[in-house]
Amino acid sequence: MPAPPDWGTPPWRVDVDIAPSAPPARCDVAVVGGGFTGLSAAYHLAQRGVGVALLEASRLGSGASGRTGGIVLEGTAVGPMERVEHCLDALADIVARERIACELRLGGCWELTHRRESDSRGRLWRDGDAWLCVSDTVPGGTVDPGALVSGLGRAARDAGASLHEDARVLAIEPGRPARLRLAHGTVEAAHVVVALNGYTAALLTLPIRLGAALTLALGTDPIAEAALAELGLGDATPFYTIDLPYLWGRTTADGRLVLGAGLVHGADVSCVTLHDADAGATLDRLEGRVARMHPILARTRIVARWGGPIAFTPQRTPVLSRLPGASSVMVYAGCAGHGVALGVRVGQLVTEAIVDGVPLPSWGALPGAPQE
Repeated sequence: MPAPPDWGTPPWRVDVDIAPSAPPARCDVAVVGGGFTGLSAAYHLAQRGVGVALLEASRLGSGASGRTGGIVLEGTAVGPMERVEHCLDALADIVARERIACELRLGGCWELTHRRESDSRGRLWRDGDAWLCVSDTVPGGTVDPGALVSGLGRAARDAGASLHEDARVLAIEPGRPARLRLAHGTVEAAHVVVALNGYTAALLTLPIRLGAALTLALGTDPIAEAALAELGLGDATPFYTIDLPYLWGRTTADGRLVLGAGLVHGADVSCVTLHDADAGATLDRLEGRVARMHPILARTRIVARWGGPIAFTPQRTPVLSRLPGASSVMVYAGCAGHGVALGVRVGQLVTEAIVDGVPLPSWGALPGAPQE
């Protein structure tokens, strides 16, 4: 499903040449969704000699992957779990192997807490009536998401995967083979991988509640190195708060500060826009909050406002499962903001399941999913 044009423009650019072409009538694996997970799955499957077609409704990275803030974290939103304990290594390996120039930095990520004046160790900036202070450094870092999408797209294409934009899947008819109905024609596939995250409910009915929302972000003009150092951001370490009010942020290679906070919910996230009163008010509050944190930030111009879809389950554990009643269909969704490195690793896991028969991890199984 194409992203609405009024979700704003992030500071990342997806630049990969995908020649227009009709999807094949048949393939071994059909991958639905052209973000980190779908591209990783297409790449790893093609590397194993599998005939794979990736079907993207709009453009590669037009959903969450091209609109994320680009903070890279380990594991899942609920911590490391079986076979996803080393997602950062998986990401770094493919970036190095395919020479993807995406400014990947894995020097750690700060966890921040709000502390009162009497307990302001490691403080950074004032946030309301408390100080934002560094409480821990966890594995993680930053990446240029647009460049990563582009690199994964080129790697998948060069490995032999066929990539198709403007190829929205309208319905999936389970079976052996499964049948995917598109606006123009159908595709039959022995296996289907659905990697739509926040758009999953538009295509599949799941036996659990999958929430979706638009997460909001701001981008500044470039900030001088001396000013970044005064802000405590001289080494470009990203951060997020582990208490409320929530805030995350990072710097870019050209010295811009990217900050985010706030979710805008809707029955259909694709219908939520930045022009909605709720989204506009949330971004206005975020701008005011940032300006009050430090004199440098008060003088720094905000030049970008945008949003991107996010999805989560009630327990924040992602879904990674075969579809109940349709064992040929695998679904991954609900990464809850931990989707960059995790998505790349999930692409490996679904490849191992399809090619080698390795069961998917049990933590992501849907109720009623077929036993592997």
